[in-house]
Amino acid sequence: MSLLNCLTARTAKPVAIATLAALSFTAPTQAISADYSFRLATIDVETGNYFNYIAKPFAELVAELTGGAVEIQPLPAGTVGSVFKLHEALDDGLVDMVNWPTVFLGTADPVNAMIGGFPTGLGTDSLLAWTYYGGGQELLTQHRAETMNVHAMVLGSGPSEWFAHSHVPVQNAEDLANLKYRTLGNWAAIVGEAFGASPTTVPGSEVYSMLEKKGLDLAEYSLPAENLRQGYHETAEYIIYPGIHAPAWTFELMIDQDKWAELPDAHKRAMEVAARLVTYDSMFRTINEDIGAVLEINQRAADGKNTLLELSPEFQAEARVAARAWATRVAGEAAADGNAWPEKVLASITSFQDRWQEGSYYMVTDHASR
Repeated sequence: MSLLNCLTARTAKPVAIATLAALSFTAPTQAISADYSFRLATIDVETGNYFNYIAKPFAELVAELTGGAVEIQPLPAGTVGSVFKLHEALDDGLVDMVNWPTVFLGTADPVNAMIGGFPTGLGTDSLLAWTYYGGGQELLTQHRAETMNVHAMVLGSGPSEWFAHSHVPVQNAEDLANLKYRTLGNWAAIVGEAFGASPTTVPGSEVYSMLEKKGLDLAEYSLPAENLRQGYHETAEYIIYPGIHAPAWTFELMIDQDKWAELPDAHKRAMEVAARLVTYDSMFRTINEDIGAVLEINQRAADGKNTLLELSPEFQAEARVAARAWATRVAGEAAADGNAWPEKVLASITSFQDRWQEGSYYMVTDHASR
């Protein structure tokens, strides 16, 4: 079955024939004037991967699929204020859409710290399977409609990060004790509570200098290719993997509910198809770029410029237990306050992951241990 058929087979209201034909990705015919216009706020600069791998391709594909009837203008970071307050820009009508990680909305509602990626949670191979076939996107859409009165869907994804660039060899749980570890969000809480680390929140712009000056013992920041561009491999000897704190991730697209309701069904479906295609594309485009960065790091290790360290299986197992215990506790606290969503999302993620790990042993992958 073709990708297009997979995307549309279970849809009650298929896209118009002209819209589907556009998925051939041939050059579009002369576009008509846009009937619907959207301003899309992003968290990235115009030269960044998130902008060019997610927001811009999405806007272009929606225009193509709708024959130019729907126009989306991606706005780089800083256009409408802080990237952590883009929901306020949406509420105020300054923008019509927001594309960002769910955790940027804050962790007062633990759903935001789980549904787009979770420490020791769903990995690069399983996250999109859960998103589209395990109920993940449906949970996101329902949660945002009920709690924020916006329409939401997944838009953009990517693989694991490096665990850390470090001045200290870290492979086991006890190695983290008392170390100044630059990290964020739920992982900061987990490593502090369970492993005695000293989590330190440092803006991305300061990570290089603080590592260089040894104001940090170790730092996690982003994906291999992005870390390479930032030069973190030059500041600390050890590069530690796998990135169990960020095994895989998705971004969400939040859309003003009234603007979404105005769209004809065919345009809504075109936007959904575009979001799904761009999500898959951004995952593998990012992986391909990261592979090149990892190979460069491999060569540096071979030349004695860096040392690669793998986290022990025992620590990875301990981290899974600690992460789930933390999530169970905060979800339970939310439920006691009347918010049942975190428990619902956590149960969906963990049951899918357990099922996936139990049954995926038959697969052949092109992954090799060092």
